[in-house]
Amino acid sequence: MPTLYLIEQNTHLSKSGERLLLCKKSVQGKGRPAHTDEILLDLPFADVSHVMLFGNIQVTTQALQEMLKHEIELALFNFSGRLLGQLTPPCSKNIDLRIAQFERFQDEAFKLDFSRKIVAAKLQNAAHMVRQHRKNHPELIAVQEANELLDYGERAQSAKTLETLRGIEGAGSACYFKLFGRMLSPPWQFAKRSRRPPQDPANAVLSFGYVVIGAQIQAILDGIGLDPFLGFYHTPSYGRPSLALDVLEEFRQPLIDRLALNLFNRSQFSENDFMKPPKGGMYLATEGKRTFFKQYEKTAGQFASATDTSSKHSGFRVLFQRQARILQKTLLEGKPYQPFVMKTS
Repeated sequence: MPTLYLIEQNTHLSKSGERLLLCKKSVQGKGRPAHTDEILLDLPFADVSHVMLFGNIQVTTQALQEMLKHEIELALFNFSGRLLGQLTPPCSKNIDLRIAQFERFQDEAFKLDFSRKIVAAKLQNAAHMVRQHRKNHPELIAVQEANELLDYGERAQSAKTLETLRGIEGAGSACYFKLFGRMLSPPWQFAKRSRRPPQDPANAVLSFGYVVIGAQIQAILDGIGLDPFLGFYHTPSYGRPSLALDVLEEFRQPLIDRLALNLFNRSQFSENDFMKPPKGGMYLATEGKRTFFKQYEKTAGQFASATDTSSKHSGFRVLFQRQARILQKTLLEGKPYQPFVMKTS
């Protein structure tokens, strides 16, 4: 079932029977009633799994109730892409899973082992992306530079403390983003990773993409009964979905970074797809978001069908769900955690 990405401003989401409607007030004109609504979207609730609202979009109480009835998750973002909150169906009653999660949180050996795996996977995925790009552009990246990321991944697997591991991750990420800038085709440029706010188009797309998949991961973890705010690698902090951030590490390069490079290097974006608010920063404009989500869904189908999932063309969410179930078995049954690592070719 699809995820709806709603970005058309000054619209409203409502319910009509068993169908979800997105409407916009039509401009009053000759022969047209003053309150005629233009229907932009009309589909059964049964065909929707997740709704993401960006900016000024109103939702009726009846539509919200029907979404909860159909176990449809709703995520609210401001127009720039900052997650404001989520509405999810009643939480799983799997209290045993949450007890196991809290017990594992007290287990320093488990936290270190789990953290090593997700950081090593992140750095391995980064190395895979760089090496794949080097196959077609050997003049941009030296062999030693590509191999350096693999070295960081190996060091992560043997880190003795979380503090040491975070240092390795930081150094490896700095190395990766230095190379990421070279993988970006002119006229686009990327000097360094910038957040809160992103300072250039490439950073705007990366930040936006991470928030989108982070919200999906958070909802999935919550749905199976895990506490998305109690992580093992990312230190828990008020309002911070630490466990969702833990799982997100495995998917940054395979999903969002790869998608961003494809969009920029295939000239899918123009300068008009980005906006600079008065308070500073750089963000995707409405058309930029449309371009992003169009390619996001296309890439999701290709990616899901290319991996060893049994549910083809179901998007990235099937990968997040599978990873959440692996974590569930790790916590309840003691099975080794297997992070998501890109297949090498």
